[in-house]
Formats: sequence, C-alpha cells, structure tokens
Amino acid sequence: MRRPLAIMEGKPILIVVSSIKDERELKRQRRKQSNRESARRSRLRKQAEYGELAQHVDVLKEENTTLRAELDNVKKEYDELLTQNASLKERMQGKARGLSSVINNIQIDLDSDPQSVKSDCKQGDH
Repeated sequence: MRRPLAIMEGKPILIVVSSIKDERELKRQRRKQSNRESARRSRLRKQAEYGELAQHVDVLKEENTTLRAELDNVKKEYDELLTQNASLKERMQGKARGLSSVINNIQIDLDSDPQSVKSDCKQGDH
C-alpha cells in the first residue's frame, strides 16, 4: 500500500489526487452521455423533418398532377375555341361578302333606274 507523501486539508494527497481523477472521469462520463442524448435527439429531429418533407413532396406531386391535368384541359378548350373562332370568322366573311354583293346590286339598281327601286320598296311595305 502506498503511503501518502503529504497531507492536504487533513486528507492525504493520494486520496485528493484520486478524488480529482474520479471527479474528472465522472464529468467525462456525464459529457459523453449528454453528447449521446444530444445526438439521439438530433437524429430524431432529422428523421421527423425528413418525414414531414416526404409528406410535403407527396402533396406537391399530387398538386402538380392536378395542375398538369387542368392545364391540358385548358389547352384543349383553347384549341377548340380557336377552331370555333376561325369557323365564325369564315361565316362572318361569307355573310359580309353576301351583304356586299346585295349592296352592290342595290347600288347598280339605283344607278340604272332609281324609280323602279322606289316602287319595289313601296310594294315591299304592303
């Protein structure tokens, strides 16, 4: 057995040194345990964040699918409206040509015999 070299505050120095080493070891063990717990909480937090992000990705994918379908429907409707508009323009141009032809015929009739046009109009009133 070792003999103490000196006495400090009524305790042998070997016991004081041993006590300091035990205290340091205890602090080291507590710090390790605290670090383990912190790492565990960090892993759990990251796992939860990953889960939330994965759910958000699923929601965004569904929304993207819905929006793409809506866009396709709008494009189809747009194409149908373009076709309908072109058809209506053609009909309008045909009617305008027909009206222009009628106006030209009336103008020709007026230029050639204004009296007959007046009598035709009066007969149409009856």
